[in-house]
Amino acid sequence: LLVEANLTGFDSHGMIRLPIYARGIKMGAVKPGAEVKIVEETPSTAVIDGGWNFGQVVAKYAMSVCIEKARNSVVGLVTARNSQHAGRLNTYAEMAMAQDMIGIASVNSASYVAPFGGKSKQLGTNPLCFAIPSGEEPPMVLDMATSVWARGKIMVHLARGEELPEGIFMDPEGNPTTDPSWYTKGGVLRNLGGEIAGYKGFGLSLLVEILTGALTEGGVSNSEEYRSRPFYGGNGIFMMAIDVGRLTDLDAFKKRVDNLLESFKSSSLAPGYDEILIPGDPERRKKAKRLKEGIFIEDKTWNDITALAKELNVKIPV
Repeated sequence: LLVEANLTGFDSHGMIRLPIYARGIKMGAVKPGAEVKIVEETPSTAVIDGGWNFGQVVAKYAMSVCIEKARNSVVGLVTARNSQHAGRLNTYAEMAMAQDMIGIASVNSASYVAPFGGKSKQLGTNPLCFAIPSGEEPPMVLDMATSVWARGKIMVHLARGEELPEGIFMDPEGNPTTDPSWYTKGGVLRNLGGEIAGYKGFGLSLLVEILTGALTEGGVSNSEEYRSRPFYGGNGIFMMAIDVGRLTDLDAFKKRVDNLLESFKSSSLAPGYDEILIPGDPERRKKAKRLKEGIFIEDKTWNDITALAKELNVKIPV
């Protein structure tokens, strides 16, 4: 899953995470092999305790339960708590999409984002993802942080020694900065929408926080309970699967989605643009390119991985 993240351009959720996960295991915060279990359920819902296993393990199980319940009840809704970092969300939403369902996934995370108008860390990047089945057209897969950028992108820029774009980051006093080194010194991410429309991103982030932190009992990211945990505090998980064919004719739905997507792509372009991309297009193109050309791993990340391999007496093939 980490390599797949790199392939699709999610470098922030790719191999850069491997040494971090290893550190979590050594700390005892990540518990590989821990039982992932349903603690409450109804015909259409379930509550899962992840036992602090890898978030990828917990999230895949959660969506598989969603899908099974949607088959029986049209809609499946699952929450999960006590889960570590789940990685990129489109992995799980696309599980539902592959079954001709609409997949929805969201998580909260350690607070690195200020509320609109503030300067202190109060929210996670709180991503959400929707995956919609289509027919002939490539499907729409929207996977986005509700902050202006994912936190991991700051990590990547820091590892590569690259300046940040304007409007992404603030120092602890709320002053704009393009210096990624503030990441380790109390820097704060802006909401999606930035200085002008960040109240919209703030609203979305707050919504995700309630669904994944308050509803799951996993803890909201600015609480003392959450912040006192080692290793980033984990992810609260909220997922849904909607069985399209139980609400409308499946083929007709896919045709309507196809027509909608194609209408956007064939619409007139603004000056300076060559084409209109649908959510999911950039990732598909990036994957095709990287499958041919390979994945770039910055020196710092590679050095961290090789140091970890040496520590664990694992030989890296060259």
